[in-house]
Parts: sequence; C-alpha cells; structure tokens
Amino acid sequence: MNSKFLQDNIIYFFIPIIVIGLGIYFSVTKITETFQKADVLEQKQQEQQTKKNKLNQLLAAKKKLEQIEEVKKEGKSGKVIYEVLGQQFSSEASFGIMFENILANMTNSGVRIRSIDYNYTPQNDKILQTNVAGYNVCELSFTTVGSYAQLQTFFKNLAKESYLTNLYELYIEPYDKDKNILIAKFKIRLYTKTVHG
Repeated sequence: MNSKFLQDNIIYFFIPIIVIGLGIYFSVTKITETFQKADVLEQKQQEQQTKKNKLNQLLAAKKKLEQIEEVKKEGKSGKVIYEVLGQQFSSEASFGIMFENILANMTNSGVRIRSIDYNYTPQNDKILQTNVAGYNVCELSFTTVGSYAQLQTFFKNLAKESYLTNLYELYIEPYDKDKNILIAKFKIRLYTKTVHG
C-alpha cells in the first residue's frame, strides 16, 4: 500500500522539488544579473568620473591657452616674445641680449644715455597680469640726449626689432643751452619667456 501510494503520488513529491529548484535557479540568475548590473553601473560611474576629470583638465588647458593667446596678441605687429632657456638665466638676466640690442641701437643712432632705471614688476602690464608661468617683464626708464634725427633713427630702429618691445610715456623737450639738442624721457618694456629644454 505504501509503494502504491508512492507510485500514485510521486508526481506530487517531485513538484515541490522542481518548484524549489526552479525558484533557486531564477533567484541565482536574478542575483547574478543584479551583481552584473551593479558592476556595469560602477564601471560607468568610473568612466564618467574619468571623463569629467579629463574635461576639467581640458578646460584648464584651454584657459591657459587663452591666456597665452592674449599675451601673444600684445605683439600685434607680428613680433614674437624672446625665449631663453630657464637653466641658463634668471628672469632678470633673460633680458641681457635685448638690453644690449637697445644700447647698440642707441649708440648707432648717436643717442646718449643720461640715466636708466629698471622695473621688473611694472603696474598695469597685461602680460604680467595674466600670471602665466615663464613670462618675464622688464621696464626700462631712460633719459637720453640727442638731435631730432638721432632720436627719430633710434625709435625707427626700435620699431623694427623682431622681438616684442613696447614704448611708453614718451616726453621730449629741447635742451636749454642748445635748442637743436633734445632731452627725451621714455619707458621701454621688454618681454621674455623662460622655456625649459
């Protein structure tokens, strides 16, 4: 009777086992899918963070480039900023060759120098205000003596310089004892860029 009962009811015995087995199978599948989705989500979040970091880096680089472009616009006549190797010169010494060119220009023009003052942080200088690393500014304040023709030659030669120089606050007056001689007071700003090679 027990064996007949088992034979008649064997289906009812396996149905709960099958249902439990299917339940376990679907539960494991769902749990695995959930973990996979969580992994994919975490991976996408990491990718998004990486993209965000790259975007921030690009925006910072773009801002630097805009600042450099603004600095380059100072040379509207196509002049370039004089570059020197950073290991060779301090920012003050980087102006040496440009300064020598100006002195040679004055000598060749016949202009005589009465006084020179140096200022490495001139106020309201656009290049200095951008705070871009490596750019240096030197303002030279001159008092010179020469004829009209000599000063004209000097200023024309200064304008022909291939490197960026800006002339500021030009003031000219005749010498009391000889009206053919002029006293000129002016400022010249020189610019260099320190590069690391």
